[in-house]
Amino acid sequence: MRRSSFNDFLTLQISCRGVDWQVSSMEQICNQLSESSIMSSIETLSIQKIQDLFPSTLEDVMDGTPWLELFQPFTTVRTLYISHTMQSHVVSALRGLSGELAMQVLPALEMLHVPGYQGSGSERHDMWPFIIARQRSDHPVVVRSERML
Repeated sequence: MRRSSFNDFLTLQISCRGVDWQVSSMEQICNQLSESSIMSSIETLSIQKIQDLFPSTLEDVMDGTPWLELFQPFTTVRTLYISHTMQSHVVSALRGLSGELAMQVLPALEMLHVPGYQGSGSERHDMWPFIIARQRSDHPVVVRSERML
């Protein structure tokens, strides 16, 4: 983990087998950091798979709960970038959120970058409950399909 005052960014990289273990480890670290001022200044969050240290396995299929727990400390994030390799995991977590639950996860979120998102077909239906709930709560989220910068 490193923090640079010049660019004002925080990088957290977890290397272990399985996405579920990585998310769980990140969630524990972020919860510890939430007690400091670091988390309250993060407005942009990027979730990406840096390199494929371990081949994907069936254990990488998990429910969205660990992701929702990971997002809890990020109350000031306005922009979320999701890499193509992590898209299915994050979209799966957000798909189940509707009503007030949609506002409890990433409450300040305004922009969601999902590479290749078409806004139609199955992708649209996966995100639809979350997007509609945010619009109804007067905290809409714009979904963009551009790749990460």
